[in-house]
Amino acid sequence: MPAALAPITEAHFINRELSWLAFNERVLEEAARKTLPVLERAKFLAITAANLDEFFMVRVGGLQLMKEEGRRTRDITGATPTQQLEQVQQRANTFIARQYAILKDEIIPDLRAHGIRRLLPGELTPTQRTGLHDHFIEHIHPVLSPVAVDARRPPVVPALQIAVLCQVISDAPAPDNNREVLFVLPGNLPRLVTIPESDAGTYAYMNLEDVVTMFLPLFFPGEEVKGVARFRISRNTDIAVDDESAYDLVTEMEEVLEERRKSPTIRIEIEHGAPRALEKTIRTICGHRSAHVYTIPGELDLRCYFPVSGLAGFDNLKVKPWESQPCTAIEPREDIFTAIRRKDILLHHPYESFDPVLQLIEEAAADPDVVAIKQILYRTAKNSAIIKALIKAAQSGKHVTVLVELKARFDEARNLERAEDLLNAGAQIIYGVRGLKTHAKICLVMRRESAHMMRYMHFGTGNYNENTARLYTDISYLTCRTDYGVDASAFFNTVTGRSRFQHFDRLSMAPFGLRERLLNLIANEAERARQGEPAQIMLKMNALEDPAMIEALYRASQAGVKIRLNVRGICCLRPGVKGVSDNIRVISIIDRYLEHARIFYFRQGGSPCVFIASADFMTRNLSKRVELLVPIEDNSARKRLISILETLFSDTAQARYLQSDGTYVPVPAEAGKAVRSQEAFVKEAAKRARQHTQPPDTLVPHLPLDPASV
Repeated sequence: MPAALAPITEAHFINRELSWLAFNERVLEEAARKTLPVLERAKFLAITAANLDEFFMVRVGGLQLMKEEGRRTRDITGATPTQQLEQVQQRANTFIARQYAILKDEIIPDLRAHGIRRLLPGELTPTQRTGLHDHFIEHIHPVLSPVAVDARRPPVVPALQIAVLCQVISDAPAPDNNREVLFVLPGNLPRLVTIPESDAGTYAYMNLEDVVTMFLPLFFPGEEVKGVARFRISRNTDIAVDDESAYDLVTEMEEVLEERRKSPTIRIEIEHGAPRALEKTIRTICGHRSAHVYTIPGELDLRCYFPVSGLAGFDNLKVKPWESQPCTAIEPREDIFTAIRRKDILLHHPYESFDPVLQLIEEAAADPDVVAIKQILYRTAKNSAIIKALIKAAQSGKHVTVLVELKARFDEARNLERAEDLLNAGAQIIYGVRGLKTHAKICLVMRRESAHMMRYMHFGTGNYNENTARLYTDISYLTCRTDYGVDASAFFNTVTGRSRFQHFDRLSMAPFGLRERLLNLIANEAERARQGEPAQIMLKMNALEDPAMIEALYRASQAGVKIRLNVRGICCLRPGVKGVSDNIRVISIIDRYLEHARIFYFRQGGSPCVFIASADFMTRNLSKRVELLVPIEDNSARKRLISILETLFSDTAQARYLQSDGTYVPVPAEAGKAVRSQEAFVKEAAKRARQHTQPPDTLVPHLPLDPASV
């Protein structure tokens, strides 16, 4: 009889929120990495600040709402919302202290040593002060609007914008002789105000809030500004449209965006040194009862280090850029359709350019033989070339169908605009799927060729966003396989036409069958291990949180399957627990590019099944979103994906092991053999490009080494 399986309990899981904070701590370690140039470290610091903003607005906002509603729903570790909030606040306090220690003790001194200085008012020369005064009068003073604070009708403070509260004293009759006035610094004013320097090769600036504070008296002639406090709030954005009952989804979404503008305050950040009376007013007008209040030991909103990290003229303080290589599967001046017909094309972004994906859509828009284009858009670039191509296609009379996901968090307003532009051009627009977010990455092009209709497809792990395609690692797969085309057409019929779901021949779709297919693959691997066969699973994803998927991996580990997981962010699985997850190893890689691709490998008795997907192993992806799992059947593409996984798991430079207690430690490297996977992919892409441009009739001899060079 097989040995009894160990029971899976709450102790075998890691809390989702604490795991996310651990991810941001790993990003912060890059800001502390002294081997990186200082502007790269400043960029990572800014990333941690942006990440923390989103975490509070979404995750902490949701927990706070549950607490206020009196819900005691426990997470997979058994913690209530109140318990999770207490743990989050404690961990966040430690994290913020670490952020500012790195900033003050390391990054700011290093920046100053290299000629980049944030100036305070006391450091200005008389000439600089005069120039700054003129700049303030011309560009800042006309924009700002002081608002007297009335406790009976407190002003609405926008989220994530720095606000300045001051106390104004005058000789006017009571009650106006002592009042508090609020300034909200608009987001369209640059945070960095350049201060002219006499030394070449240097850059000096002041933060906008310092400039405003310095010249506050100009708003109150004949009165005295007694005290000043700077603060910033985060609001709950965990507010979604109820599209089950929505009649007009666009109107409903606009109402949700307006509701978020006035939603409850989740976090209040107050700059250290604020007068106690003003701090009390801030807490009152911002709804302090439900908000976490943080005293910030330095400048607010460290996202300001994004523009600092991008300063021109300081290339020596930045990492040397890695160039994206052209796709070697497409010949010069060859049309994309010919290239895809010849062979399936696999692209590894950003090491390989995103241009072939743009080329597919742009050529489809211009090609008279193309009849229709169907596409899912979740997040797009600000000035999207893809949107422009789709508009051009619609205007030229092609049948263009675009599902624009209006519920893509933080991109709702932009997607509303994109949908309207496409609609005006004549495209058929679908505003997502009722009750679900559509997160699949697919484009289908229908082209008439020799009296037949050919289907050309792009499947991806990332968004149709040419900007993030230069920053995120993702996989693209271009094919015209007939069976994939039949599935792709059926997929669009399902999501756009409310057709009854049908099981596809090759693709798998969430929430109908994708989870089940993955569970079957894991179970099959476990059964092979029980039968004494070699069994192996390799999975790369952004997050692992779904309890059912974690339990399936635990059961496979107990059966003897060797499991390697590359999980960039949240991981609620505890590896290395005796009797439960002994055979599971988890790594996370934080490097120059954001690891975003989803690649799944199952050994299957030596005939590997390899997939790319738009979905992570999260409940929201598998049960609450429209996602796609795409098998890669082209032999060379499949081998390449396996090689990508093996390279990632060999990383000893940027990878960190997840230990069973939830902490991460660096992966040890053999002496002199550190492997940096992203650098390896850069070199591989460059080598591939060189080999492709080498003339086929050129023979390159191997010459003996010069003894003097050895």
